[in-house]
Amino acid sequence: MAKLKKATVKFQKNKLKNTIERRKKHTKFKQQVNRRKERRSRNQENGKADAKDENAIEATETTGSDEQANVEDYFCNFMIGGEESLDLSDDEEDDVNGLDEVEAAEPEDEPMIEEDKKEEEEEEDDDDDEDDEDDEDDDMLSEEDEEEDEEMKDDNSQVVTMELLSNWTESAKKKSPEAFKELLIAFRSIARSDEETDMEFKYKVNNHKVYKKLVRVTLKSAYPIFSEHLFFTKKAKHPAKTKNWRRLEKVVRLFLNNCVRFLRDMDQDEMLQYILTHLEPCSLYFGCFPKTAREYLRVLLDRWSDASLSSESRARCYQCIKQFATAAIDVEKNSYISHCLKGVYLVFAKHATKMTESTLPMIQQMLEEGPDLYTLDQKVSAQHAQVYIHQLASHLKTAKKQHTAESFKSVYTWQFVSCLDFWANVIANTCNPETGVVSPMLTHLKPLVDLSLQTLRLNPVGQFLPLRVHIIRSLIGIIDGTGYYIPMGPFIFEIFNGDVKSKMEQTDLPAFEWDMYLKTPKEYTLTKIYQDAKYQVFYDSLVDFYACLGLNIAFPELAIPVLSKLKEDHKNLKGTRFSKSLRTLIDKLETHKNYIEQKRAPVEYTSTKLDEVNAFLRNTDFETTPFGNFLVNKAKMNSSVA
Repeated sequence: MAKLKKATVKFQKNKLKNTIERRKKHTKFKQQVNRRKERRSRNQENGKADAKDENAIEATETTGSDEQANVEDYFCNFMIGGEESLDLSDDEEDDVNGLDEVEAAEPEDEPMIEEDKKEEEEEEDDDDDEDDEDDEDDDMLSEEDEEEDEEMKDDNSQVVTMELLSNWTESAKKKSPEAFKELLIAFRSIARSDEETDMEFKYKVNNHKVYKKLVRVTLKSAYPIFSEHLFFTKKAKHPAKTKNWRRLEKVVRLFLNNCVRFLRDMDQDEMLQYILTHLEPCSLYFGCFPKTAREYLRVLLDRWSDASLSSESRARCYQCIKQFATAAIDVEKNSYISHCLKGVYLVFAKHATKMTESTLPMIQQMLEEGPDLYTLDQKVSAQHAQVYIHQLASHLKTAKKQHTAESFKSVYTWQFVSCLDFWANVIANTCNPETGVVSPMLTHLKPLVDLSLQTLRLNPVGQFLPLRVHIIRSLIGIIDGTGYYIPMGPFIFEIFNGDVKSKMEQTDLPAFEWDMYLKTPKEYTLTKIYQDAKYQVFYDSLVDFYACLGLNIAFPELAIPVLSKLKEDHKNLKGTRFSKSLRTLIDKLETHKNYIEQKRAPVEYTSTKLDEVNAFLRNTDFETTPFGNFLVNKAKMNSSVA
């Protein structure tokens, strides 16, 4: 075997790792561009196919067929004019000439400029660490990269160098319209570089480091410059009414169009979060361009429901949706909140069709963030709730009427249960009694509770116990959020029947995850693992249910039936592994029952003195009560075990 040269050994030792990483990043970047091209062409083909099939679809609908629609189709008729992406090709490089008609702003104070320099240095630290050896390793570039560079030299576009970009950056910090004009032209070239078009661009970018810095500088400079010239007055409270709007309208449209293009297929979490963070203040300008606004919302919803992105990126997408819903207002003073509410719910319903280890975190995050959007305008939210809760009720009514195994399957799905959970969270978020305001959503509390209870009773067999556990948890969440009493005791006691004398199989199966199932797998049915899981979820649900009622003046009366049933079960469970924890729960409930009786003894309350009832223990922290302290200790024990 030939001996390696010293230069080769030195390279392998000092530079090989960084070179491989850099090539991987370059390859990933090229793959991203190719994916964007494929998706763009696929969307165009889908759009043509949809147009051809419209007549066939209408003909099918008019035949009056009674066949039951697929559950996914039932919920997921999206509202933004089809799911194909809109064509945002109505901008040209000449559009930025409007910046020539506005005057440069006065230079900022030195301290502000110094702060910007420090922020820029911090942002570029990571890039510098990755690319500090670029110049030394130029001779190690692959032949493929060199061929690409030669191909790009054939056009007349000017290459954006780091020196040129640094000059633009310094001028953009001083809010220079001329520098921002060049930044926008270069930004447009990279945003549209994957499009199959014959148009020539003024600039092109060959270096990945320049590429990232150009995006960051353009996004960071946009809102300060726009807000400097599109300022509001007493008479002009909309961007389109401001003094310089006629000059800058096409500039703003070009910037927003290319930002949306850039976001469509961005799969780098760090860059995506940076773009959305600096684009969020520009949400108010989307209201002036309905076409761009619809596409922006569609892209945000697509990114928000992308399981491949990190939870931080999805959270940032949701914040942008929330900002867009309130800030984007068209010339007729109509907001996009109705579109956002529809989009958030329907996109959630579309993706909540299957629960796996990879999709579960995303679905849970959407369940937390989506209902929060419905707190922005509760009057509009109530209108949406009426439509969609009625839709779920109609679906359940059809299943009950047919009363067949197939009809039950159409209801006992992840999509139906997740939608119930979604609206339960909406009710819990919007009907909080501590606000002191009666929410319009309160009118949908009873229909939703009735719908959930009917779903529980639809097919009460042991195999669908996980589904009933999901609905029980949703109803407990409603009780906790609204303070309204729902009699959940009988349903909770159905979870664990206390039969531990029958022999259970010892298996090596993993612990049973209630979040992953609606129907119990056969391999778990007669196992000790499943029995332990049933007892634990029964115990936790009972504790959570009575914790919601812990400060209620009627707690002693509400606790009497459950104490009687628990004592009866404790006798049957003596000598088992469940006996000790059940005895502890009985003692804590009795202690808390006595505590409430002592606190309410001096209170005069009757049917005509409800103010005394409502004010009972209003200022008491639940964690200081006997049952609250028990919950705190229980949570600490669970966290230490985990």
